[in-house]
Amino acid sequence: MSAHIQTLLLAITLGFVYWWLQIPSLSFYSLQAFAVSVVLYFVAKRASKAKIWHIAPAAQSFEMVLATFAFMILIGFTGNFESVLFPLTYVHLFFLVFSTHITTSIATALLLIVFHYALGGGAVSVAISETIAIPIMLVFFLFTKHQYNEVIREKKIIEGEEKALSNSLEKQTKITNLVTNFIQPKLAQIKELSVHADKNRDAIIGQIFIMQMEISKFLEKNRDN
Repeated sequence: MSAHIQTLLLAITLGFVYWWLQIPSLSFYSLQAFAVSVVLYFVAKRASKAKIWHIAPAAQSFEMVLATFAFMILIGFTGNFESVLFPLTYVHLFFLVFSTHITTSIATALLLIVFHYALGGGAVSVAISETIAIPIMLVFFLFTKHQYNEVIREKKIIEGEEKALSNSLEKQTKITNLVTNFIQPKLAQIKELSVHADKNRDAIIGQIFIMQMEISKFLEKNRDN
């Protein structure tokens, strides 16, 4: 999905979770809602045919929306800033940065600050320190993602160069084999026939024609390589 749509869905999700937690009759079922969202998350992973060890959400997918709901309703229900599970916020932030566009990551991180601040809970000093930590961790994760992408890009360049070198060596080997195993013997044969050129005129022309045909086939076969 596009970055704009995903940002909108994540914003709606955070708003929905905040609304849910403000209503006692709904908040009572928060753990059940968490369990359902986790099940739906892995159903979505299964539907996308992800490998079993691929726990993180797929890039720019609906999986991040489900993950956001699960993380935030669990953290919010268990006390928000007072919750022993509040560090899961940074796990969620890590998933967010690595599975969404940078604009979505930044916008959602800002909304997370508003979300947690609005829910409150705990001492003011704790709330302030935890809130400040979110943009700091965001910058760290964005830098990590940038470095990771640079490594992947360089790896692809190296692999491309290695493949090009391998193709070049393979082509050189084919040319060497053509010259050694075909052209040189044919030239030697033509040289022998040319001793009596008048008598062997047709044979010489035939050998030259064979050489032309084989070289043309070789060039045609290796044109795309």
